[in-house]
This record gives sequence, structure tokens and C-alpha cells, in this order.
Amino acid sequence: MSLSVIVTSYNSPATLRKCLDSLARQPGAEEVLVADCSPEDPAGALKPLFPRVRFLHYEGRRSAAELRWAAFRQARGETIAATEARCIPSPDWCGELLSAHREFPEVPAIGGPVELARPASAFDLGLYFCEYAAFAPPVQPGEVEKISGANLSYKRSALEQSSDLLEAGASETLLHERWLRQGRRLRLSRASVVFENSLPRRAAIRQQFHSGRRYAADRVSADGVPRRMLFAAGTPALPAVLLRRQALAAGRSGDRGAFRRGAAWTLLLDFAWSAGELSGYLFGEGSGPRIF
Repeated sequence: MSLSVIVTSYNSPATLRKCLDSLARQPGAEEVLVADCSPEDPAGALKPLFPRVRFLHYEGRRSAAELRWAAFRQARGETIAATEARCIPSPDWCGELLSAHREFPEVPAIGGPVELARPASAFDLGLYFCEYAAFAPPVQPGEVEKISGANLSYKRSALEQSSDLLEAGASETLLHERWLRQGRRLRLSRASVVFENSLPRRAAIRQQFHSGRRYAADRVSADGVPRRMLFAAGTPALPAVLLRRQALAAGRSGDRGAFRRGAAWTLLLDFAWSAGELSGYLFGEGSGPRIF
């Protein structure tokens, strides 16, 4: 079973190098593609260090999903693993994912836990729990309903069967929700990555807003006004709902103290996501930048 690894990259040159360094040491990473839309193509600095990596640089801003699906069209592996430049895979990441796909041939998508690089500032903690609280270790392998976009893998055949969503640049969340509605299962494995924040505060807040807006716009793209209004009406409660979920997840992972230290930032980022969802339901995707 061949494995292609896709790393989405935008303005994370330091962690991208760490990510590629980890992948270069893993025999399971038969093919590594970096899908990037940074202002400066990272290939200039990193290609001499990682000659086997294929750098795919795209003009203009694209979402992480758009970068990932563009790279998938050029990947050759039967199994497609994906992470972000701000995440560093564990030394056995590729091996764990391949082993899980062999063990569960019927499962279309398999992910794993996302750890946080320590020491971390209060803001880093807030951003981590906002995005990855549900995937904080320890994570028990098994069936789940959600997989983090920072640590996932797919069977090529499953992605090809959902080519319409890929062509539309839809987020992995919508892809997973479709499979769940079809009665298919997702799984978590022990394959972990370490998140190392590279975003300044203002950029992270804006990213949460645009990510929430894109998610909402995709979610109701085929719906009429009444259903859009129904979803929009529920957004004022979202920050409290999200914060409660994140707090419970932090409790399960035994990281309550770290969660409390970053809670103010987590709540602010939750508000940004919720405002983005509201905008997406009311006005659609918009034309502004979506990643930073």
C-alpha cells in the first residue's frame, strides 16, 4: 500500500522545515507534496534540503482544503495522508496510518491526536484548544465522528468517489459528514502530530472568522433562505456551546490548568468563528482571504 503525504503550507516556513525533516526520516512517506500559497515560494529555501519533496506553489490565497485537493490530483499513492506545515508528525506517523488502513480496509478516513508544542503562551493554548481540543491526547483508537484537518489520511478510492466535493474545494468536515450519512465510519489511530503555532494573534482571529464563514457557506450552499435563517438564528449560542465542548475535552485529556490559562483567547476565537458562521449563512462565502 503506497502512501503520499500532502503538507498544506501558508506562511509557516520554520515549522514546515521541521515537518519535512520528520517526514524525510520515515520510510513510509514514499511521496511528499507541499501545497503552498505563501507570498514567497518555500521551494527556494527548502528544495536543496529536501530534493525528493515536490513543491506545488499556487498564486493567490486558497483554503487549506483547496490546497489539499489540488495536490491530491497530482499525488500517486493509494493512501493519502495530510497535515499542515505548522504540525510536526511523530516519528512513526506514516507507519501508524498505513497499519491502520491495512487493518480497516472499509474505513475511508483515519486520523489521530494533535499535541501542542510546549512551553506555550496563553494565546497558543487558546488557539490550540479552539482548534484541537477534541483531539488532544490521550486519544483512544476507535470509531469517531470527527477527524482533525491537521492529522488525517484517506483511501484514494474514497476521495475519488467524492470528486464533486473536491472540485468545489469543500472542507474535509463536509466530506466526512457525507460519509457518515452514508453509514460509513471514521477512525482515530495512534498516529500523532505536534502543533506549533506560527500565527500572530490578529491573523489567527481573522482566520477563524473566514474559516467559519467558509464552513457555513458550504454547509447551506444548496439550501433556500428559510434553512439559512434557521442556522443563522442559532449562531448567538455557538460561543458558549463551543467553549463548553472544549472545556470538557480538556478535562478528559487532563489539561484543565492549561485550558484555564488560555480560556479567554479560546472564547475570543470561538466568537470569531461564530461571527464567521453567521456571515456565511446570511451572505455566503464572500471574496476576502480565508487563510493567513
